[in-house]
Amino acid sequence: MKVKELMPGDRIVDFCKGDDEHYEVIAVRPLGHRFEVTFRSHRGEASAHYNGNAYISAFR
Repeated sequence: MKVKELMPGDRIVDFCKGDDEHYEVIAVRPLGHRFEVTFRSHRGEASAHYNGNAYISAFR
């Protein structure tokens, strides 16, 4: 899914070093052509900036 299509509640699973990391999108904020996406996981909350046309493997 494109970053600009993400919505709060969307979920992302990242496979890192043999472990599944689960993230939930809690906010998406446009910043011109880029978007700030805030995620929540068992480790806490964090934000990252992405190009709006970038793809992230997410599901609803």
